[in-house]
Amino acid sequence: MYYTLQCLVLRSSVSAEADKAVTLYTRQWGKILSVVPGAKKIKAKLSYAAEPVMENEFMVYAASPAARSKVTGVRTLNSFAALRRDWRRFCIAQHCGEIVDMLTPFNSESRQKYDLIARTWQLLETARRPWRILAAFTLRFLKLSGYSFTEYMKSENTFIAPGEQAIIRQMATLSGDEIDSRINVDPAMEKDIVRHLDMYLQRYISRPLSAKKFWHAVDAMP
Repeated sequence: MYYTLQCLVLRSSVSAEADKAVTLYTRQWGKILSVVPGAKKIKAKLSYAAEPVMENEFMVYAASPAARSKVTGVRTLNSFAALRRDWRRFCIAQHCGEIVDMLTPFNSESRQKYDLIARTWQLLETARRPWRILAAFTLRFLKLSGYSFTEYMKSENTFIAPGEQAIIRQMATLSGDEIDSRINVDPAMEKDIVRHLDMYLQRYISRPLSAKKFWHAVDAMP
């Protein structure tokens, strides 16, 4: 059957000689896998739409929502062009996509998660402090996935300083615009908070996340 799905492209990889496999977070079905025929060809009509960090309306063919689908048509809703002009911001957006992919089972629909991912990518285009937006996204997505970091801080001996815990609670509740402009935190504390979240994520993610690994590798180059 043919379906029209509103999709966020989390990641893509080569599927066959000319095709790409894409991991999508859809508004209707949650996370799914789909094949984009011919997308590896540079001039292919669907090539651009198969790139990560895109919001598209895909026409797909699938035997059922649980089966791997095939993309037959596309309408781009948001290409997040500003992220594509700044490789650091784009890496952070991809990192968000990897967190979603690693923590989300297939065919588990959540419109809250969809809206959170899309809004985070929008904020990353203009945020003055993109790492802070990433931290706030991670806190919110963990909570929606049943792994609340703020609850963990209450129940575990986390060795997180009280001042850092207060900032983390603010990040978990304020809007994205407020997080970028209103929270008063020095860069050293911000780095510590990101480190605490990374260590917590390692409990639930089985392999290193490649976008952040690429970021650190490029930053370490002379």
